[in-house]
Amino acid sequence: MKLAEDILRNEMAGHPCCAFWTVPISRLAEREQAYFQQFMPSAQTAIALGHHVQAKEEWTWRLDPEGAEYCAADDHLREVCLQGKRALEANGFPAELVPYPGYSGLQFRYVALAAGAGELGTNVFLLHPQWGPWVHLRVMATEAPTEAHPLEQTGICTECDACLAECPSGAIQEASFDGLQCRSFRKTRGDYTPHGPRRELSYCETCADACPVGPAPTERT
Repeated sequence: MKLAEDILRNEMAGHPCCAFWTVPISRLAEREQAYFQQFMPSAQTAIALGHHVQAKEEWTWRLDPEGAEYCAADDHLREVCLQGKRALEANGFPAELVPYPGYSGLQFRYVALAAGAGELGTNVFLLHPQWGPWVHLRVMATEAPTEAHPLEQTGICTECDACLAECPSGAIQEASFDGLQCRSFRKTRGDYTPHGPRRELSYCETCADACPVGPAPTERT
């Protein structure tokens, strides 16, 4: 029987800016297992897919005329996901792409963490060993089996506390991250209000900029 990783490996060969990681749903934490039991009860495998953000322009979020958020990195990764979904289904394995952007109820970084994609940093970003925090994530579920036995990634975060020192909201602490405080600060400064003719959203990237792991993406022009 073909495995999810074998099918996706062929599909991903033409996308060196992207990577994927598989994990049996049974090996996820209880919260993530409960999500997939509702989302796709027949699924055996969770697939985390990541795109390496090499230019900040790729991660510039905008609103379309209907008010939906989009950015170039997500548009590209979504197409890669759909390509993988079609390949899985062509091999007889149903697959579903977890809805994004918007609220899905699933935190992608915890699926990616369980699948061995990286380590959570002090700023609770997923840190990829080579890409650092500059990785955009998507998640799929499929009935295809996997033989992956992901290993926990450690030692990626240097624990330099640069993100803690630079965070303008004070949401990052040595042993915790206050997501509500971060979001409240960003809302106060207008991160969620579109501006300009392209309706851009100026999301805070201070903690990612401060992180020494991985190459810094080129700045916006």
